[in-house]
Amino acid sequence: MFNQEFPFECACGETFRMIHHARHCRKCRHYTAFGHCTHVTDLTTGQVVWGEEPTPEEYALAALEWESMLAIHQREMEADKERRDDARAEWDAARERERVEMAEDQLWDIQDNWLERAS
Repeated sequence: MFNQEFPFECACGETFRMIHHARHCRKCRHYTAFGHCTHVTDLTTGQVVWGEEPTPEEYALAALEWESMLAIHQREMEADKERRDDARAEWDAARERERVEMAEDQLWDIQDNWLERAS
């Protein structure tokens, strides 16, 4: 059963009051293999009122494309993480060098102070 107030369903299954709202569904970008709304169905009649419902072959092809894009995205994310980790390690090493340098400067200051007192 469906809600009479929302008789139109987009490709991802979201229901809307008007066809033009359903055909511009934002959820379809994430919830369909195509990345966009492909069709709108009138739930009162069960007929497609906008676009064309994809065939199983088109769904299979879109799913393969989606999987390849997901693999590319995963590789990019891993590469970005490696770059961030490398930059963080470089930053940490620079801070450690600064800390060591400051400690050495303090030791030199102490030594200079003792030498002044001794003379």
